[in-house]
Amino acid sequence: MNRKILKPIKISAIAVGALIVVFLAVVTIAVNFVFTPSRLTPVVLRVANQAMNARLDMESVELTFFSTFPRFGLKLTDGSLVSKAIRDTLWERTDSLVSFKKCVVVINPIDYLKDKKISLYYLGLEDASVYAFKNKEGVANWDIVAADTTAVEDTAGQERPDISEININRVAFKRANVVFDDRDTRLYARVTDADLNLKASLRKGHSDLALDFKNRNIIFWQDGRLLLRRMATELKTNLDLNRQTRTLTLKDTRLSVNGVALDVDGTIRRDTVNHAAAVDLTYGLHAPSLETVLRMIPRSIMKDTKVAAKGEVKVAGALKGLYGKQQMPEITLKVQVDDASAKYEGLPYGIDLLSADFAGFIDLMKKKPSYADLKIFRFQGAHTDILADAKIEDLLGDPDITFNTKSSIDLTSLSQAFPLQPGVTLGGKVDADLNLRCRLSALQKQDLGRLKLKGKLDMKQMVLKDTTHNFSFTGDASLAFIGNEVLGAKMEINKIALTSSQINSKIDKLTARIKSTNPQDTTRIVDMECKLELEQLKGEMTDSLGVFCRKTNATIRIQPGKVNPAMPKVALSMKADTLFCRMGAMRMGMDKGGFAITAEKVRDSVWDPKGIIGFNRLRVKTPEFALPIIFRKTQVTVGNRSIKLKNATMRIGRSNLTASGAVYNLYEAMKKHTLLRANLSINSRNLDCNQLINSLNFPEDSLAVETDTTDTAPLELFVIPKNIDFELQTNLKRVKYGKMVFENVHGAVDVRNQAVHLKKLTMRGLDADIDATLVYRARRKSRGYAGFDFKLHKINIGKLVDFIPSLDTIVPMLRSFQGMVNFEAAAETALDSNLNVRIPTLRSAVHIKGDSLVLMDGETFAEISKMLRFKNKERNVFDSISVNLTVDDGKVTVYPFLLQIDRYQAAVGGTQGLDMNFDYHISILKWPIPLLKIGVNVTGNAADLDHVKIKLGKAKYKDAVTPVEIRRIDSTRINMGERIVNDFQKVMIRGNRKMPALAE
Repeated sequence: MNRKILKPIKISAIAVGALIVVFLAVVTIAVNFVFTPSRLTPVVLRVANQAMNARLDMESVELTFFSTFPRFGLKLTDGSLVSKAIRDTLWERTDSLVSFKKCVVVINPIDYLKDKKISLYYLGLEDASVYAFKNKEGVANWDIVAADTTAVEDTAGQERPDISEININRVAFKRANVVFDDRDTRLYARVTDADLNLKASLRKGHSDLALDFKNRNIIFWQDGRLLLRRMATELKTNLDLNRQTRTLTLKDTRLSVNGVALDVDGTIRRDTVNHAAAVDLTYGLHAPSLETVLRMIPRSIMKDTKVAAKGEVKVAGALKGLYGKQQMPEITLKVQVDDASAKYEGLPYGIDLLSADFAGFIDLMKKKPSYADLKIFRFQGAHTDILADAKIEDLLGDPDITFNTKSSIDLTSLSQAFPLQPGVTLGGKVDADLNLRCRLSALQKQDLGRLKLKGKLDMKQMVLKDTTHNFSFTGDASLAFIGNEVLGAKMEINKIALTSSQINSKIDKLTARIKSTNPQDTTRIVDMECKLELEQLKGEMTDSLGVFCRKTNATIRIQPGKVNPAMPKVALSMKADTLFCRMGAMRMGMDKGGFAITAEKVRDSVWDPKGIIGFNRLRVKTPEFALPIIFRKTQVTVGNRSIKLKNATMRIGRSNLTASGAVYNLYEAMKKHTLLRANLSINSRNLDCNQLINSLNFPEDSLAVETDTTDTAPLELFVIPKNIDFELQTNLKRVKYGKMVFENVHGAVDVRNQAVHLKKLTMRGLDADIDATLVYRARRKSRGYAGFDFKLHKINIGKLVDFIPSLDTIVPMLRSFQGMVNFEAAAETALDSNLNVRIPTLRSAVHIKGDSLVLMDGETFAEISKMLRFKNKERNVFDSISVNLTVDDGKVTVYPFLLQIDRYQAAVGGTQGLDMNFDYHISILKWPIPLLKIGVNVTGNAADLDHVKIKLGKAKYKDAVTPVEIRRIDSTRINMGERIVNDFQKVMIRGNRKMPALAE
């Protein structure tokens, strides 16, 4: 190329490249340093909030260029728009118009400055939630355009913005959820997981809009009634808006509902007189033919096979009327199939004749009666002849249902007329000649006696299976219905089995007879009685409910309730050789059981059951307890939401119990986890607490519970279930806890607030008489709480230390004594996971009193006896001892007490800390030198008694053991004990929020 030409080109290229680099540099600086999110966000929020009657909030506003190249855009993140159209303050959920995770807007401001045209290149919204709400007065939360309040005297001369055109290149919504809540017309709709693509051009004369929409599910309610659900839709349309006539016209519109494609045409026009939208839309099946209808059958059931079909199919409908305040359009549908036939390629049978005529009408405003009318349905082919008609009148009120059929169906031949998918199986024969008439309200109210049913239904070796969806139904039964005004029926079922993802049931050899009285009085439930004999029933519903019974005779009666004759009262009397029930993880089984129960309906879904349940043997297994609970022959009375027991004998592992009293709210506790209450009297010959506690600690390991591990491993902290409130009176002959055995245990036990309260129990144990009050609480296995008030009469000191192991640490001097004492203690403490006292948290008041106690041999005693020249340097007996001590803030205080030993009378007292260091003092008040009173100071560590320091000093307690001081010390200890008892008893108060800190 000529150098003279190449050089200018090179210079131009360099210049252009430099300009691009400079431009990109300027853009980079502007985006990252000038128009930063921290600067843009408050500006955009301020301008938007001034322009709208709403409050806009968002995390950030970011200027974009490279992600929206070659144009500038704005990216908004984590935004919400709250409308002020209904209320200005104290906003509620209905004011939350829009929230989104990300929004991107790309516009061209130059078009507006140059041609007065608004160009929106892109508006993208992701993970958005829209709540469109209109209240009863017709005010909508989406009316957020701020009104111009400026007073203008002459509006004719005021300049208004002149916008020639609005172009919307693309609007895209991804994963949007929309709720439409119209309280004015009592409409509610929810659109889930919607995607939208929109393109529009808005000009002065008319506007065009292209729409592509799809969603996963739609739910539609009207006036509190569910009309539509599980609707997946797709909509593609072109809309034309004529601004002069205010008419919106639909063009090339296709609506797909759950795979059924419809063509929609018509207009929506603004009616200024009625302040509403005049809707005039028609719809019909896209490409109407029998082949199109057959292809609507889900591919999960039928293969996509070539079919030859003929006949005329018409599907058409309309939406006509006004939509506005207290106004909704009417909906019509008409389906007609005339003399159609079809045959799939390669199959021996086909459809010889198919005819149908259906018409439906819905007026959501209920000014006209809504109905659905199947005038005729006729199917012939594959040795099958089906003739049926049905009609539902008062569709939006109390639907009046009429159904008639006379059919002979050969399912085995039908399976050879349709190309079923592998795993889908049809078989058997069904003959039906039925006439049905009933109101939907009769079914909802369980007023089954008002069913007008006549004819018969025979099923012979019927099989319906779909292994892909885990569905299976087999049946061999005969049902006969007699009468028009009364319900009479006879059933003979040889075998019926139903298996699906939700239900699994099986019935063998059932015979039943049903009859009802003449239903003349419409204000009362009709009397109906059903007597049945059942060989075997097995039923399961998901993982929550299961039942099994064998050889059952039952009578079921439905009659008017005593409180409200319009509500049903159901009486059931049944006897079964074997009955097993499962509710969640709870299992219950009985042999030779029987029921005589009545249940009266109080209101929707609320029943009041009463009656008697008897059984020969009952076994109950719960997930919270490792051991099964076995009841022996007894009767249980049910009524007033309670279960009453009378001498109900049960066995739990090695423990046996006899209970009398009442249990309340059992059903609600099992199903809704509400409070389970009980008021029972408990008698027992043997109660093994070790095994019962282990059953709570190891609910999944019954082998570990059955093994007696008390001699090798300590007990663990056990958690009381949350939802129980028991009041028990106990009479226990023998109770085993740890290594100890107690006899003749009497008293009250309360269980509530995840705590156990033993109230003033009396018992015999450790060769002593015991009075005990105790509170135990544990919300988790790592930490618990105990408060107790013990009185032990004439107990051996060695067994006392075994009973309260921590006492040896708190009062180490007890290790040097032998004999019988009276012991009183009030204490509260935190517990570790092995039920051991956490010494730093202990607060206690203790009184020990004994006679003729023996001070055993020991190095400390030997040193003291040598220093004080005891006559008996090996063994000495105290005449009496009365000790008061308290534990608080990690310190043990032993108040001065008087004792007599050998030739000496002394006063002893002192303290001991958490580090086990102690400092005791002995004041010698009487000894061989009468005029001289001396003291002995004993210091050291309780963990190392071999290195105790003993020193002589002055007597500190010369006046501390006078009767007045002794009474003062007793009063101090008693008052502290009462405060402790009051503290731990607060744990049991219902609804108490001011519990001791240790119990939380």
